[in-house]
Amino acid sequence: HRFMTYCPQGRPVIRLHIFFCAFATVTLALFGRTLHCAESHRQAPPQFKALLNASDIEFDFYDPAIEPDRYPGRALFSLDVRTRFLYEYQVVRRRARRYVIIQPKIQKIQWKLKHTIRLPESYDDPTMWDTVLLLHELDHVAISSDPRLRILLERALFSVKRIERPMTQVGALNEAAIQKIINDEFIKRRDAVVELATKNYKLLDKVSAHGARNIPNRDAFFRKLYSKESLDEAGFPYLGEVVDLLNDKKYEKAKLLHHSSIGK
Repeated sequence: HRFMTYCPQGRPVIRLHIFFCAFATVTLALFGRTLHCAESHRQAPPQFKALLNASDIEFDFYDPAIEPDRYPGRALFSLDVRTRFLYEYQVVRRRARRYVIIQPKIQKIQWKLKHTIRLPESYDDPTMWDTVLLLHELDHVAISSDPRLRILLERALFSVKRIERPMTQVGALNEAAIQKIINDEFIKRRDAVVELATKNYKLLDKVSAHGARNIPNRDAFFRKLYSKESLDEAGFPYLGEVVDLLNDKKYEKAKLLHHSSIGK
């Protein structure tokens, strides 16, 4: 749907409904039996239900003799973000140079998170829920399923209210060019949030020695992951845009999803 209006300076401003699709996907060739979401939910003990409900989770069991891997278990995640928005733009002149100013306004954000947990085929048994290896991989899933991750990304996307580019960088000024400029800003923020989760995956492996060592205070470890201190240490590039959110009570008290947080 397209509407033409005019700004006070008389320059045309275009509003346009479009969809933005962003993918951050970790892929891997998968062989062997796959334990799909519904079946894994039926098998899972109660303390894992909240985590399993937070995203689509599948288990893929492989034969280490055919597919040797340095690490016997892996947790992979894919993120599909779709954003519907309007935008306005205008061209201004300053000191003989022309600039395009774009003002996007997000209408809706859709988020779909999926995990795949790879385990040796010997774990294809209901007793897998008691194994150290699976518990460690589920800790990875808890990091990328943390509700604060989605809150961070949505705040970072909504913070994009004004984009300015010199016309020399834009080339032909058309809808495709403007949409690309907006998409590029969204993608940078999405990638920063995905990178933050990836760094937290690596931190978990370091602190726990890839699951071989217990984390002394698990709740404190997971609580800190998306705190201001953690984002600062990770060099999160949009900290200034989300800093007010980090002190919000709802954000601070978001429910943690690691398996030992049940009842907290």
